[in-house]
Amino acid sequence: MGLGLAFSFLCRCISSFQVAGISGISVLRSGNQITLSAGSAPSLQLGSNSYAVTEVFGVWALDDNGDKSATNGDQSGWKKSINFAGTGGITGWKTNPNSGLINDPQVFTYGSLTGSVESFGYHIRVSGNLPGGGNTAFFRPVEPGTLAALGADVALMDRRRRNR
Repeated sequence: MGLGLAFSFLCRCISSFQVAGISGISVLRSGNQITLSAGSAPSLQLGSNSYAVTEVFGVWALDDNGDKSATNGDQSGWKKSINFAGTGGITGWKTNPNSGLINDPQVFTYGSLTGSVESFGYHIRVSGNLPGGGNTAFFRPVEPGTLAALGADVALMDRRRRNR
């Protein structure tokens, strides 16, 4: 997965989420309940660029290996959003852009949530424009060290392709 990004406005599957360094946004899971929190100054690190996150208006439990099932309904003005098509899947909630959250927690409860959740993904708005245009996109967090390693792996793969 390179950093030349094409962004989709409709989250349909797990591949809609780009990997990026995210700080100030977190999800705490306790059983079938998750608490989405966005601090006062969350940020997105994408390659060598940093963006201020101005709003979070979607959260999903991400299942990379297809061993999860879940049920959820609309809650607090946020609509359920589920897709388990193909390998992996997503299940969570989304709201209308411009009515998301920042500097505030939101609690969501699944009717059921089984199997492993490898990570959580977010639909966020940033100040400025992202690569490819626009200021909203779907992201899943990765540790900063992992993001640097991913960039090194991509650079190594590119170098190998050129040397063939």
